[in-house]
Amino acid sequence: MAQTQAFNLFSPILLLLPLLLLIVLRLFKHNSSPSLPPGPYPWPILGNILQLGNKPHISLTHFSKIYGPIFSLRLGTQLVVVGSSQAAAIAILKTHDRILSGRHVPHMAPSKSSELNKLSLGWVVECNEKWKYLRTVCKSELFSFKALESQACIRERKAKEMVGFINKMEGKVVKIREVATATVFNMLSNILVSRDLISLEHESEDGGMSSVLKDIARLASTPNISDFYPILGPLDLQGLRKKTMELHRRSFNMCEAIIQERREGEGKGDGPDASRRRDFLDTLLLNGSSDDQIETLLMV
Repeated sequence: MAQTQAFNLFSPILLLLPLLLLIVLRLFKHNSSPSLPPGPYPWPILGNILQLGNKPHISLTHFSKIYGPIFSLRLGTQLVVVGSSQAAAIAILKTHDRILSGRHVPHMAPSKSSELNKLSLGWVVECNEKWKYLRTVCKSELFSFKALESQACIRERKAKEMVGFINKMEGKVVKIREVATATVFNMLSNILVSRDLISLEHESEDGGMSSVLKDIARLASTPNISDFYPILGPLDLQGLRKKTMELHRRSFNMCEAIIQERREGEGKGDGPDASRRRDFLDTLLLNGSSDDQIETLLMV
């Protein structure tokens, strides 16, 4: 009888024990987690994905008016902190750039592989010494005042070619967006490798680069469930990583042909002369960069 009474006394406590344990663990986790900027309440599992809608830029602007210039979101299992004002951008990108220099690498990015991560600049996971060296080279050869000034003639020449092409197409249908995109890309390709990679007149004869660029842009703008739930990454449920790897393989093959041609020219003593300014590829070759590294820098 005494045992039965004792069991009846402690049975409610035993039933409540898991609930009490869950509450204690939740309180401990709440106290140990860093304080986050305010933001909309996340739904279980989905987080704030549905609240972003199909026009996330408008939704983010709306959130900034409610929660301030810095707010947090949950996209699936991933925490995202958004800075939406000039002051917030300066604080994140300039004042505290070293502390906040880590970056999210999309699952579809080829540099997720260990080998490409050693060579990439845009999607490298950590800012190591190799990354600092590549950043210095790119800054001095591409983005310094002297470099931008020397590239002005290329931009002017390509702009004139675009205007001339549009004038020549008078009376015909011209897709201005595609012509402008091709012109901007050719400006960049001439700075990098001193040649056009997209033909304004015969787009189908440009070696497929235009098609590759369009497909990469389309895939890059497609929401990837593996980014929201990394545990699903190995499954590649949408096939985006597989498609991206194939596109990068095609673009790398095009770059490989250009690099090989330049190396063969160097072997014959055909370096940059008065008819061709020294480009970014020349700089990388002079610095002893490997073909894999050059291909990755040009395309990633």
